[in-house]
Amino acid sequence: MSLMKILSFINVYSLWLYAAGFLVAVFSLREVSEARKDRVQTIFSLEKELASIRENRARTVLVIVGALLVLLTLLKFAVVPSQTLPPLQEPTPTQIVILVPTSTPVTPTPTRTRIPTRPRPTPVPPTETPTLTPAPPLCPQPGVRITSPTMNQVASGQVVIRGTAKVEAFQFYKLEYGIGEDPEQWHSIGELHRTSVVDDVLGTWDVTGFPGGVSKLRLTVVDMTGNFPPPCEVQVIIQR
Repeated sequence: MSLMKILSFINVYSLWLYAAGFLVAVFSLREVSEARKDRVQTIFSLEKELASIRENRARTVLVIVGALLVLLTLLKFAVVPSQTLPPLQEPTPTQIVILVPTSTPVTPTPTRTRIPTRPRPTPVPPTETPTLTPAPPLCPQPGVRITSPTMNQVASGQVVIRGTAKVEAFQFYKLEYGIGEDPEQWHSIGELHRTSVVDDVLGTWDVTGFPGGVSKLRLTVVDMTGNFPPPCEVQVIIQR
């Protein structure tokens, strides 16, 4: 530590240094008094010797403290006023920045379950509307269900999709479509939906310009752990 820093320290903390020196001096005076009393009262030479050592040690501490206080007074009132002292550097608190991770929804890859191949419908001329008997959708879970359109329903233009998407620890649901009875690829319909739905509108599917024939509509509901029950699939007939 340089001399200028020592003088700056004395200038700022002189009152604390005087207080500390005063306390040490009081303690030393008390120790001198106690040791002298023990040395006078005892009759054993060994105890007298120990009391003398304690008294001398306390006197030495008292002399050193007195000298330091005198030196402190000289520096405080004789040297410090004549110097231009630099300010003591205050410690700069370290700012801790807590980064909150951004939750990114994980789009799970559903495990494909092979569905027994249904008999292909008899080809009909494009101008004719096929007549098929409605069948219940493949929706094994009550919280993952499409109620409209129904199985093998004829669809055209803007198709309003209704049903239920609500599971325990719900995170989001998504709607997808695939071309054919057993699609090899699925395509998203709109964005992910982060609000659960119970027997209401799930989304809208615009089939304008789609090739006529069989397509499939799929609903997948994902929970907060990234898991999901088997999706609900509905087969529809798109009319050109």
